[in-house]
Amino acid sequence: MGTEIDIRRVLKYPPECFVASLPTDLSAGTNKVAEYIGFENAYIICLQGLSFSPYDGLKFRASADKVTDAVKMDDLGAVRGLDYEESVKLPAVRLLTLYLDAPSAVTAYQWRHRVAVFRPTVAMKLQLGLGLSDEERRLADKYGLDNLLRLQTPVPYDLYRGVEEWRTQTVRATSSGTLLRVSVPQGKKVILVGISATRPASPASGYLTVDRDDVSDVLRLDPYCLPSLSYDSPIRVVALDKLVIEWEQATSGTYRFRIVYGIGRVTVPEKIAWGLDLTRAERELVEREDLFDRVRAGIA
Repeated sequence: MGTEIDIRRVLKYPPECFVASLPTDLSAGTNKVAEYIGFENAYIICLQGLSFSPYDGLKFRASADKVTDAVKMDDLGAVRGLDYEESVKLPAVRLLTLYLDAPSAVTAYQWRHRVAVFRPTVAMKLQLGLGLSDEERRLADKYGLDNLLRLQTPVPYDLYRGVEEWRTQTVRATSSGTLLRVSVPQGKKVILVGISATRPASPASGYLTVDRDDVSDVLRLDPYCLPSLSYDSPIRVVALDKLVIEWEQATSGTYRFRIVYGIGRVTVPEKIAWGLDLTRAERELVEREDLFDRVRAGIA
């Protein structure tokens, strides 16, 4: 079984960005350690972050759609370590597969990866060279998206977009319990943007679980693979009702965690993108500003 995230189950308010932080037992040779498959036009998945424990002779490869070994790292003895991320940006619409090639068997290898997940707008599909439906072509022509992409490079999505207030929670735990529980104020959103921990000496000492709204175990993280308290692995998990982070402790000891989240208003374009109900005043604004089409096109 790989370490991939169950995108279909956990995605709720895209764009969102999830981190997989679980150690992996490797056999000698090629190991498929994560695979995302079969999303077609429903989602665009982008591999955005990789972190590895340095290990001489170990190799990493990632293939996207029809491109084999689109990303290659020939010796993980030269990586920066778990307290950092290796730079990568690799989008896929049909298939994303991650491999670790090991010179010999490795038990509980420490590594993690991040994937951002988008529902594709017309602008995104044009940028990636994907086919458009007749309706999408109408929107592309309406807003001149082809020429717009010729004139400028799209700005990468900001994972902290929409944050108006910041909060940091620091916790010391010696037993299982709730590390964070936030009830989201009416008309607001809470965005979980970072988790770090003191790494235990061994795997499976405990697990962090993130629940939001009506989705449980959005993330299930082993701190053995997380960054230390000096670095946050950037993520984006949005909650409109509640955000709860639990610690399931398996081995006695003292554990320390740092959690960062933001608070912001829910905007009208977000309501459209997420299929939320609009007030009468918001519907009038949508019609006046042509927001339904602008959101679908990717320019609102």
